[in-house]
Amino acid sequence: MSRVLVGVKRVIDYAVKIRVKPDKTGVVTEGVKHSMNPFDEIAVEEAVKMKEKKIASEVIALSIGPAQSQETLRTALAMGVDRGIHIEISGKDYELLQPLHISKMFAKIAQDEKVDLVILGKQAIDDDSNQTAQMTAAALDWPQAVFASAVEKTVEDPPVRQAGAILPDVDALVQKLKEAGHV
Repeated sequence: MSRVLVGVKRVIDYAVKIRVKPDKTGVVTEGVKHSMNPFDEIAVEEAVKMKEKKIASEVIALSIGPAQSQETLRTALAMGVDRGIHIEISGKDYELLQPLHISKMFAKIAQDEKVDLVILGKQAIDDDSNQTAQMTAAALDWPQAVFASAVEKTVEDPPVRQAGAILPDVDALVQKLKEAGHV
């Protein structure tokens, strides 16, 4: 069975009205409600489903950020994750972190923990950079699947090769289905 590493980021809650700092250097974060990035919640749910289906033997959540990120890890644990790892980085160091730095940390933890799969949300709602997953895959020299809307594993004996199509977006999928006469 697989061991799964899933990323969980602490972000300003999506329902909070954001205020810009007076010096225009960022947004006000003090005294503002934070929660787990919604796309990371989806990743955690999928990883936990894999464990429930006996596809994964262990699910590990990783959060990189200030001490308050432990709250996000506790949320992941409550959702069914087996254990959490927190890399504490705060202050100016945290503000200067870029997706490349984060991806290198994810890759190192993935190697150290000997995980078989890394699941990351498609993007964080605070910076919308959408780079960490791809850079993590590159750092590990692993294949990647991005923007997956579902994760499914089937095992057949003997194994059966299935054909598929990789399409860039939903519009392309609809067009392909129309051409095939399915829509």
